Amino acid sequence: MGYDRQTYRRRKIGDSLRMFRESLGLTQTAACRLLDRSQASLSAYENGHRAIRPRDLKHILDVYGVTDDLVRSRLLSLAAQGRQDGWWHDFDERLAPGVVDFASLEADSATVYGFEPYLVHGLVQTVGYARAAIGGSGTALRRKPPEIETDVRFRMNRQKVHYRACPPEIIVVLGEAALRQRMGGLQVMRDQLFKLIETAELPHIELRILPFSVESHPGLDGAFTIMGVGPEGLLEVVALHSLTRTWYVDEPADVEHYKRTFDLLREASLPKKDSRALIKRIVSEL
Repeated sequence: MGYDRQTYRRRKIGDSLRMFRESLGLTQTAACRLLDRSQASLSAYENGHRAIRPRDLKHILDVYGVTDDLVRSRLLSLAAQGRQDGWWHDFDERLAPGVVDFASLEADSATVYGFEPYLVHGLVQTVGYARAAIGGSGTALRRKPPEIETDVRFRMNRQKVHYRACPPEIIVVLGEAALRQRMGGLQVMRDQLFKLIETAELPHIELRILPFSVESHPGLDGAFTIMGVGPEGLLEVVALHSLTRTWYVDEPADVEHYKRTFDLLREASLPKKDSRALIKRIVSEL
């Protein structure tokens, strides 16, 4: 686990180590003397270019006098997760780092709350729908058909979270437009809607539909996913996707804003039973 591509976990740990060091008024050179470690290795940790062993991180936190149990638990959990193998590593050289990084965080999450106004969420897509959605996206303009198929396999692999011994709590709010856009044609869309009906019965999933009849709602800025990363969801992070990269928001005040927004979207959406009824009605219209 030497020097390689940055990940959210490494950036988060690195930013925290830099903040702790600077709060003590230490230069990297002075900190390295205290830590008995080379400046190159500390620089690599702080810049997020190198994985750090939990025991080494614990030592640095001890030396820096970081005693907050929650802060320590979050960072040590990120360090442990960042050294684990996962199915996503098979795609490291074929997909953008941000895409792989997002899937690894999702796979390690205890909670996943997603709002998608126009598309079915990736964790509940069929293969046909995923192929149509990926093939029609802006990112597909840069990719050849075999690469798009790699994207499809990757998206289907994300759904392995459903089969974990303890799957995450997943709450998805879909805009009604996601149900009515005939992505991939009638048969693909019918298959997708039937999958949503089946998925909504799984005990770890709550699926709600935000209907067109809602006159105004706080999700007009677009899709987002809130993940509680770690066994107990110790670190909460919001993921925002664009055509070219994934952005992460983890400042507590900002995360709370997104959580409140999601709660309002959930309240504005149809109850679970009525959401399934709407999906069934739309299927009957196809």
